[in-house]
Amino acid sequence: MPTRNTPTRPQPLEGSLQDLILGACSDKDVSRMHTLLDEWHELLLSQAAKSGSVEILQQLLDRYSTTTKINQVMLEQAAQYGNTAVFSFLLKQQPAPVISDDVRSKALEGGVEIWKVIFDQKPELINYDFGEKGDLVAMATLMNDVSLLRFFLAAGLNPNNSRLFTKPIIDVASATPSIKPEILDLLLQHGATKEKSLMANKEWRNI
Repeated sequence: MPTRNTPTRPQPLEGSLQDLILGACSDKDVSRMHTLLDEWHELLLSQAAKSGSVEILQQLLDRYSTTTKINQVMLEQAAQYGNTAVFSFLLKQQPAPVISDDVRSKALEGGVEIWKVIFDQKPELINYDFGEKGDLVAMATLMNDVSLLRFFLAAGLNPNNSRLFTKPIIDVASATPSIKPEILDLLLQHGATKEKSLMANKEWRNI
């Protein structure tokens, strides 16, 4: 079952990497130095996206060039650790914001504020489906995240359309002891019933 990550304080960069950079400098190994500096830059940018501020990240971006891969990693880090300001900033740097499947998966751990940014940029993603794992309501239910589930339901998602693989999410929530009572209450309050869920999931299986 997915769990939500708690943001941690920034950790110092690995001392071994610093030693390797100093060693390459002493050995006058230019090629190795370039490779190590690229790794250093990626670590700095990733850490800034994870727990830094927009100002810090902007300074790093002014100094270092990025690649599509690094930009993706920064978005994933900001989404996963709920760094809303940086996440919004990174999306605004793109002429046509792209929120990949990996970013959406990480955003489930980032919480409500990250999803507010996502829906603001891409309202259609409210209907995003993780395939056999189900939709956003199903994922929030499995994560036992009351706030996130409340947000998705308030945004208009129908719990009767939610499933885990082919099993209605109301059945999953009812039969799983670890699911919080508040989760089940929210699903019921928003109209989840076994009959309606079975009908919706029968239609989904026939698509």
